[in-house]
Amino acid sequence: MKKIIILLGALFIGVAFMAYLYFSKLGMENNAKDLALQSATNNAALVFSFQNDKSFYEIIEAQDLIQQVLGKEKINFLKQLREVLINDNALNSYIKDQHIYISVLPDSNKTLNFLLTVEVQPDEDLNKFNALIKSKKYISEIKKDIYRLKLNDTLSTFARIQDRVITLSTSIKLINDAAIRLNENPFSEYIKENNGLNKNVLAHIYINFNQAPLLLRNILASNINGGISCLNKQNSFAALNYNFSKEKILFNGSTTLKNNDNYLKLFESSIAQNTTIQNILPDNTANYVIYAYDDYESWFKKFSSLQESTKELERAKTVINTIKNEYRTDLNSIFPLQTKNQFTIFQLSTAEKLGAIQLVNGEKVKQLLFDVSADYNEEIKLFKSSNILQSYFGEPFKNFSRPYYTIIDNFLVVANNASTVQSFLNSYRNNKLLIQTPEYLDALNQISNTSNISYYINLKKSQDIFRSNVLLKYYKHLRADSGLRNFDTFLYQMISDKNKFITNLLLNKYLKSEIPDSLGNR
Repeated sequence: MKKIIILLGALFIGVAFMAYLYFSKLGMENNAKDLALQSATNNAALVFSFQNDKSFYEIIEAQDLIQQVLGKEKINFLKQLREVLINDNALNSYIKDQHIYISVLPDSNKTLNFLLTVEVQPDEDLNKFNALIKSKKYISEIKKDIYRLKLNDTLSTFARIQDRVITLSTSIKLINDAAIRLNENPFSEYIKENNGLNKNVLAHIYINFNQAPLLLRNILASNINGGISCLNKQNSFAALNYNFSKEKILFNGSTTLKNNDNYLKLFESSIAQNTTIQNILPDNTANYVIYAYDDYESWFKKFSSLQESTKELERAKTVINTIKNEYRTDLNSIFPLQTKNQFTIFQLSTAEKLGAIQLVNGEKVKQLLFDVSADYNEEIKLFKSSNILQSYFGEPFKNFSRPYYTIIDNFLVVANNASTVQSFLNSYRNNKLLIQTPEYLDALNQISNTSNISYYINLKKSQDIFRSNVLLKYYKHLRADSGLRNFDTFLYQMISDKNKFITNLLLNKYLKSEIPDSLGNR
């Protein structure tokens, strides 16, 4: 009996010891992964993630569109890095099959830079790895745990090895910043929650909109305002999967909004809509944002709650009551009853900005707005009071305080200048519309035909806008043949899905179909 007890006791101790070793090792591995992710996400707005295996590099080499987006300088750096690290079998064995993170970060002197982060495999001996590094002639230690890698005669990069985590960048500043790891990092937690949901995906991109302003300040020649001013307070994240294609760059995934007072939250529980308001936009539209919901009445209730939480409700009520007293016009009997399910803010290639709201009965709205409007001409009117549209539609219309407007075919179209409204009418009546352009139709065919929020940029028609708002070196990349010149469309589409948005991100290049001479001459 004693022997049995002793054997059982020994067995129990052995199992406990093995379990301890296993979970200790697992804990060390998870800790290294967490540290790598914390280094990668510190101050990052964009993180590109992929697995370090041969198949990835073979596939991505065939995708020259990615190379055009990054530009010659960054691609050359990545190629040189691959040559000295990945193609070196001895070095690569320590990081083989590990996740590599490429973070896009603001650097000094109004530049953007890369930070590469990867962990050494948990089974590998770190002392042997350090010895291997020191044996390489092109690697020199400049201070404890920090090395310089000479990639070629003109290009060098820095690396730090800390807690089994390797960080690399041409900027020593980014290397030092990455060593400061935050105890609480919402972005790294978000990536951990969404990482590896689809093991068959070639690569992932993660977006931290909280850090977008820091990134944009190094790109823009002016402040973050206008259509992108919402990024100043956008507490949200996106996790997107890369879909390989030789014709386009397409990511699919989801966007999550963290703050309840985020304006976009108003669309989160609405049924996705098949929008039609884009059909009225002129062919020289440079960009737009389209908002869609199932019905205005339910949307307006949520909007009023948002106004109350942001202390805007009383101001809106004052606007509505003042108009009722001065002009005997009850706006609450107009917009809540006559607004349909979509509206848009758009900008022309000339930089003029407009807004449009779909109505139930445009002719009736014309009559109801008569007393609160002044005539510019027979078709174009001017609101007598300020902030009418902002009171009913919120932030997108805050820059149209007292606009000129026209109502045509059940659409209310506004702008801050009468000439802009007239320009819209001319395009609309002459059928010079965005929906008629083949590159726009080609882009629409790549994504869902229903959505709640859609951001669109025509890269070619935005050329003058970019020239005025983007720093010269980035503008040159936009216009370079080796850069973004041949791309025509950017789309970021959000489709409600319970507590998040299904998301499609598209960077498209329209390929004109050519008719062979043998067919064309028949």
